[in-house]
Amino acid sequence: MRVFGGPGGEIVPHMTRVSVARTSRPALDPRLPIVIRPSGRIQIGWDPDTALILTPPESVEPSALVAVLHLLDGRTSRPNVVWRAVEHGITPTDMSMLLAELDDAGLLRASVPREDAPPAIRVHGRGPLADTIATGLGSGRARVSRSSHFTADTDVTRWNCTCVVLTDDLIADPRLVEALLDARIPHLQVRLRDGRGVVGPLVLPGSTSCLRCADLTRCAADEEWPHVAAQLLGRVGHASPATVMATAAVALGQLELALSGASHPVPASLDATLEIDLVSHRFSVRPWPRNPRCGCSRSAMFLDEPPNLRP
Repeated sequence: MRVFGGPGGEIVPHMTRVSVARTSRPALDPRLPIVIRPSGRIQIGWDPDTALILTPPESVEPSALVAVLHLLDGRTSRPNVVWRAVEHGITPTDMSMLLAELDDAGLLRASVPREDAPPAIRVHGRGPLADTIATGLGSGRARVSRSSHFTADTDVTRWNCTCVVLTDDLIADPRLVEALLDARIPHLQVRLRDGRGVVGPLVLPGSTSCLRCADLTRCAADEEWPHVAAQLLGRVGHASPATVMATAAVALGQLELALSGASHPVPASLDATLEIDLVSHRFSVRPWPRNPRCGCSRSAMFLDEPPNLRP
């Protein structure tokens, strides 16, 4: 079984990750179409830069290999896939090699059982991003709740949520941020800055940098930042409708990835912000590492386990 990737005929090495070729129920990326070329080879995906081409063994019909590939649906067990492959003339050795090659190419996913309880997401904020993100979450499996005000009497643990999305406010309420950290509730900040979208950081208390880390880093670069931030507190950002929708889409993508339970790839907004500028057609990633002066770094030493974004 030979595998070719992209126009150059080589597989591009991927980041080191845990192999899923031997997972109990391997799943081929469902976003990639499978087609048969006139030469009898099988093509997975149709992006000219990333599509992979398989050359089946001489004794195996192309349609038989396609049928076996369709068994990689995350529901069929690996032994059953291998057994069914034998029925189509593919030996267990060849099938194991194929699974390993697909895994090396980054096309296999470890199947994650769906939980009976959908994730509960709290959208906190008032503005165009809150409305757009809540609508997007509502179209999926998530249970969405909303709020726009926080007081000293608010008990965030009673929100009973998997994650909180902090939207629209240029500066998140420091009291709310502290409450979320104390309760170890993951949260994602999403806002508009000078007409551009900013998504992140996605904070996993005890495991990643937090919003206070970012503030301390800014203070180190600009000693007057606390005075600027104080004047921005309570203000909501503005941008074009297209930027609002693009920013919300990026935020939804980060939440979808975080809630999927997959170990790879990790959300890009961990320890970073994703910045969307539709005017200059730029999408940039700005790192926000842990700040040693922040208490979250010290408190992480006493945590038994990191927070889980699965419901």
